[in-house]
Amino acid sequence: MRHLSAYRDYPRRARRLGLQGTPVVMFEFDRAGQLLSYRLLEGSPHRILDDAALNMLKQASPFPPVPDDMTSETFRFQLPVAFQLR
Repeated sequence: MRHLSAYRDYPRRARRLGLQGTPVVMFEFDRAGQLLSYRLLEGSPHRILDDAALNMLKQASPFPPVPDDMTSETFRFQLPVAFQLR
């Protein structure tokens, strides 16, 4: 999931307002790395953070190709996307 972290962007407006949350997204991609589906499984308290988590998936596609030793044709993951101010 390192690939996704390069596309996680904390919205400037959310930072300015001190908004925090951890939306959970579900996504599926194929062996070639093409994003097949994605959706919000659990929303955060703030829609702007939910949208940012979904946008991260769209921006990260295509994903790196899957190694040959992984035999499935599609891969599905659930991922919490933490937006926390330090």
